[in-house]
Amino acid sequence: MLDLSAAFDVIDHKILLERLNYSFGVSDSALSWIESYLKDRTQRVAIGTKQSNDLRLQYGVPQGSVLGPKLYCMYSKPVGEICRRHKMLYHSYADNTQAYQVIKPEGDWDDLSDRLKACLSEISDSMTSNMLKLNQDKTELIVFAPKHRVKQLSKYELPFDGTFLSDTNCVRNLGVFFDKTFSMEQQVTAVSKSCYHQIRTIGNIRSYITENACKTLVCSLVTSRLDYGNALLYNVNSSTIARLQRVQNTTARLITRKRKFDSITPVLMQLHWLPVQYRSHFKLLLYVFKALHDKAPKYLEGLIVPYAPIRTLRSENEGLIRNQEMSALKHTVKGDSTELELHCGMTYQFIYGKNNRFLVLKKV
Repeated sequence: MLDLSAAFDVIDHKILLERLNYSFGVSDSALSWIESYLKDRTQRVAIGTKQSNDLRLQYGVPQGSVLGPKLYCMYSKPVGEICRRHKMLYHSYADNTQAYQVIKPEGDWDDLSDRLKACLSEISDSMTSNMLKLNQDKTELIVFAPKHRVKQLSKYELPFDGTFLSDTNCVRNLGVFFDKTFSMEQQVTAVSKSCYHQIRTIGNIRSYITENACKTLVCSLVTSRLDYGNALLYNVNSSTIARLQRVQNTTARLITRKRKFDSITPVLMQLHWLPVQYRSHFKLLLYVFKALHDKAPKYLEGLIVPYAPIRTLRSENEGLIRNQEMSALKHTVKGDSTELELHCGMTYQFIYGKNNRFLVLKKV
């Protein structure tokens, strides 16, 4: 997990424009338009009614803009080239970058360690030449493995910039906590704590607002937290899901003012809310729809490939997924292959050949 210090604020405009031109083919009026977008920008600080003088910005791209993350990803293109050169896989989203590799317990860990060390060293040098800096304190290393394997693995350390990176028990990536075994316990703990805080806040004003207003607040402040990253909760322990279900039940009672021991199922039906477990399944099936219609990232589309028999068979319209990709998807979502294939097959039957997303969601 690579972390950069003030990544968006230190981008060199000259280097960025040269990279856009030579690496991405942006030229002429398009390049001039981006140059005018970057140049002559100013910022000021306001405290109450007082404002500072304008400060002209010579570096950086606007944060919170549509172009900002895209320009940063183009600026950091050398990172991907370095990872590929060292046979490492990587993902980047704005200024969040992860370099990773899959290895079996009996694999060559020394070779992996050497490649990781060389890769990080070259990335650090590249960052320096591009006016960026790796945040050594926040750059993290983690080894993911099944629960029975984690206990067998020795502590893994990697030399980095004069010190050692030790593998941690949990990392945070794009707001989601990942532990070594993908149990998602820490993520559920964090979400539950955040949701209950919002529930208490809304509860303090519940008597002063209407049911519709309360529902709007809950959907904005609580349900959005329950739904964020919930596809990762597929097939986790039922006790873990139950903790989030209690959060949803509490919010449903808050909206409808039901008592603690009133049956919650009719309330959820009244609100048209799916239980937490099925919201997770729903999100996963939505990804299947996007993968089948070229609306998902390429690394997800490669996992969902419809089975096409070499000759005419009765099974050709049954929504089957190729076994090789299903095996990869099973490991991706940490699910049971039979159950997962049933879900994906049902989705395929409903939606393959249909481009109407809202019709698909209704069917699912």
